[in-house]
Amino acid sequence: MSSEFTVAAVSFLNARPLIEGLDEEPGVHLISDVPSRLLTTLIEDRAAVALCPVIDFQLSPVELSIVPVGAIGSDGPTLTVRVFSQVPMAEVTKVHTDSDSHTSVALLAVVFNKLYGRFPEVKALESPDVNGSQVPPDTVLLIGDKVVQNEPDPSLYRHQLDLGEAWRRMTGLPFVFACWMARADHDLGELPEILSRYRDLNRNRIAEIAVTHAKASGWPEGLAAAYLGKVLRYDIGSRELEAIELFWKRCRALGLIERLRPMKLYKEIQHGRG
Repeated sequence: MSSEFTVAAVSFLNARPLIEGLDEEPGVHLISDVPSRLLTTLIEDRAAVALCPVIDFQLSPVELSIVPVGAIGSDGPTLTVRVFSQVPMAEVTKVHTDSDSHTSVALLAVVFNKLYGRFPEVKALESPDVNGSQVPPDTVLLIGDKVVQNEPDPSLYRHQLDLGEAWRRMTGLPFVFACWMARADHDLGELPEILSRYRDLNRNRIAEIAVTHAKASGWPEGLAAAYLGKVLRYDIGSRELEAIELFWKRCRALGLIERLRPMKLYKEIQHGRG
């Protein structure tokens, strides 16, 4: 490829099937960070595309486009986006949240509003290792690798809610936590096709990816392979786009976003909504 592009992705195990090998692609520079900081990377032009939380499309101060060649989602349980509570979910009034993902915190509000007619007060979680806290919070939302690395003690946190599973039961749709986005005014050249190619290549290398990255991410290899190969979804087709729009509408209805931008797909991608 003739141009140089920087690609920004999340630093969790769940992104590996989308980005494995990209750092060896000529003309592509791969950087990583937690999801909540990727939007800033994108709007400051430090990356051509970023694997942003889907809520960031609406929160961004600049117009973005979705590049529909890869996403991180689920069509049921997520394993790694879960609420852990010492009290029944219907009694929860406050949730200490992991701030790594804007989307998961918004999904918490959407799910609790639908299931219990309200959404709880949200407080920042001081440490993801709730087992080591002198006074463990009653209820926590954890996302990503830390759910496996530091899963709260089930004898204390007897009530759990997987937000992806709850969304699937509520809507009948998959949920998309993050997808490739770009500034709407940017030309990505061959980059979308490259991202699509690596996604397709890596879906056939899940066992190898799990062996390579599980230990460093704090995962047992077998669980990592099942998570990457069976739990997660990486495509973004018509059902996923429908789910994203429904999620945005519910966020707007709850006042979680100030306005509702229409979905915009990257102009040179021919996948459309099919």
